[in-house]
Formats: sequence, C-alpha cells, structure tokens
Amino acid sequence: MINFQYYPANVKSNKPLGLVSLDYFIKSTQNPKANIIETFNKIAEAERSDDKELKANLKQNNLFYFTPCVIIDGFRRYSNIVKFTGLLVLDFDHIDNAEEFKEYVFKEYRCIIASWLSPSKKGIKALVNIPIVNTTDEFKEYYFGIATEMQQYKGFDESGQNSVLPLFQSYDSKLLYREFASTFNIKGIKVNDFDTTVSTKPINIEPNDDYEKRIYKIIDSGFDNIKDNGHPQLRSLCLSIGGYVANNYIGEYDVCSYIDSKIELHSYLCKGINGYQKTARQMIEVGKSKPLEL
Repeated sequence: MINFQYYPANVKSNKPLGLVSLDYFIKSTQNPKANIIETFNKIAEAERSDDKELKANLKQNNLFYFTPCVIIDGFRRYSNIVKFTGLLVLDFDHIDNAEEFKEYVFKEYRCIIASWLSPSKKGIKALVNIPIVNTTDEFKEYYFGIATEMQQYKGFDESGQNSVLPLFQSYDSKLLYREFASTFNIKGIKVNDFDTTVSTKPINIEPNDDYEKRIYKIIDSGFDNIKDNGHPQLRSLCLSIGGYVANNYIGEYDVCSYIDSKIELHSYLCKGINGYQKTARQMIEVGKSKPLEL
C-alpha cells in the first residue's frame, strides 16, 4: 500500500505531521469534514471573482497539504528526501470544462490512478503511477516524459516537476479512481534542458536521394514504434531529424510536410494532430542547433 506524508493547515510549517495511506487520501477527498467544505466554497468564490490573493490565503491557511511523491525526513526540501513513492502529480489550472476534462484524462491515460477537481473547481489534479526512482533528476525525467504529452492541453502547469511541492486538500465527491493503474515508464527532458549553448558547425552536404531515403526510413521506423504516449517519442525523433536538417541531408520543408502527413495518418497521433504537429516543428527547430551525421 502507498503511504505519504501530510502537513498542517499552514504552508509555512513545512514539517510533516505523519503518514496517510493513498486509500485514506482518496476517501477524505471524496468526503471531507463540513468546515473544510465551507473553505472550498470560499475558494471557488474567490476564483469566480478573480481574487487570487484571497484564494491563496484560504488554501495556505485552512487546508492540510500532502507530498505524495516523496517521504521526507525533517523539513520539506530536496536534501531531506528519504525515498520516492512511485507517484507523480499533474496539475491543470483555469479550465472552463474541468469536470469533462477530468473524465477525459482519466479514461485516456490508464497510468492515472486518480483525478479530481481542484479546490477552485476550475482545474484538476491527477496522480500518476511511475516507477519508484532514487533521485530527483530521475523523477524529473519521468515527469517531463508525461509532461510532453500533457502540454498539448490548456492549463497544464509544469510545477509538478518539483517532487516536494505541496498538494493541498481538495473536495470532489465524484473523484475518479482505479485500483490497478498501468505504469508510465517513458522518460523525457524539458525542452529548455536541451543544450543549445554548445553549437556544432554544420558540415557541407550535397543533398541526394540516398540521404533522403535513409532519413525517411528513420522517420518511418520512429512512427512505427509509437503506440502510446506520443509526445516524448515524437520529440526525441524530431530532435534527431532537426540535426540532419542542419547538415543539409534533407530540406526542412520536405521533412516537415512528410512528418505532418505521418501524424495525420497515425492511429494514435491523429487524436491530437495540431498539438503533435506543433511539437514536431518545435523539436526540429531545437534539433537544428545540434547537427548530426548519418
């Protein structure tokens, strides 16, 4: 059974009070005490009136909070992490159709253990099942693996890369939960972490049909391997293709058009054509800073 720590209703007090089970967390989110429900009503009203300061004060001084991703020894900071729990938190803010989106992501991604409305009722939170890691760097690799998939959706907040970030109490009687979630096991990198500061000078290649055929074959193979979790795999592929474009093995317009058509015809990627095509172009552009040789 998964256990993690809870903290007092004062965000400045960053030492845990004890442990709660995932099961207890789920039940308390579905059915909190009456005074907590009243706090949630006030938070929702602050959201409707766009009073960000009141909303923050209500959360930070009236709600217990949790660190589902880690077990801490002492105060809530990276240096005090004892172990990781195998959980990861997703956060989406300022969504008009939050209830429908909550149901969509839960059904679409079998690695999500639970999804529920945020205290404002204008966002959602979700717990994702990942392998138990040993370092914050490895945790972030899994986080950005799934973040590249989630960034196509409005309101995605990347703050969840911080494994000790507080997760405040919430209230959603219709919280969605599955006992046997799949494990998300694809690693990724943050786009800004791709090192473009050390530039490699392109080599002068004379384009020919053989080079183009080899690159199209690389693309075809890459797309054949995408069965789910498309963004991290598409990103990795297109970073490489950008490197080949930089060395003039193939024209950027031609390769972008080819990748666009592959996305449109792909059984998984066709569910989010615009988002995946945007990702492909962004990664090709980033990849051009690192010329690659065939």
